Amino acid sequence: MQSFYLGFIWYRALAQLRSESSRAYLGYLWWVLEPILYLAVFYVVFALILSRGDENYVQALLTGLVAWKWFDGAVRGSMDIIFQNAGIINKVYLPKIVFPAVAVTSHAVKFVLVFTLLLLYSLVIGNGISGAWVAIPLLMLVHALLVAACAFFVAAITPFFPDLRMVFDKSMTLLFFLSGVFYTASMVPESMLGYFRLNPVFSMIESYRQVLISQQLPEILPLVYIAILSAFIMLVGSFLLRRYDRVYPRLIY
Repeated sequence: MQSFYLGFIWYRALAQLRSESSRAYLGYLWWVLEPILYLAVFYVVFALILSRGDENYVQALLTGLVAWKWFDGAVRGSMDIIFQNAGIINKVYLPKIVFPAVAVTSHAVKFVLVFTLLLLYSLVIGNGISGAWVAIPLLMLVHALLVAACAFFVAAITPFFPDLRMVFDKSMTLLFFLSGVFYTASMVPESMLGYFRLNPVFSMIESYRQVLISQQLPEILPLVYIAILSAFIMLVGSFLLRRYDRVYPRLIY
């Protein structure tokens, strides 16, 4: 039965990706164009107009955007995931945890593709393959745990409090500006840096930058912190999804 649910998650994730691509003329190319357009906007504002950053700023900005988009897409996609699948939920039984898992998986596919292009870009600009790249699988694993944990949590509680969707949406916008997407840790005042590091997304992005730009192994303590915090959130979200598995159909009927 577990293999069936895993197969369902993969099938639905691919179906969702095909559906998204079919709604635009450029299709799958938008997965690449979207972060590039984000990059262009922030580069013009912060690098050209405000004259922030150094010669590595473009790569730092692109790294932040790529890491953020997986988190942002999966969490936002999970806010309404139970309501969006009301048709399936009211016809057949499926553990409700599979629906946010679909959102996480579909955005993970996008992330892997765009992250691969990011690695190629790193090679093109002269940052060759370094020994620090051996840490990339670990970074992606911790990143996946963080994304899944937050996605499960918001998916579990929004059916009970639909107005929280607006709160979560605005919170994601705030988190975007607090996560160091368009600035690096070196740009944050030393007195504030400790507070920024409490944000797991900020530490996640900085870990990717340490590997890809500084070509150094990431610091272990921030990754341990992210993993422990994510595991706790994951346990809470998973518990709620299983605890109220039979209640959700009545909420969305």
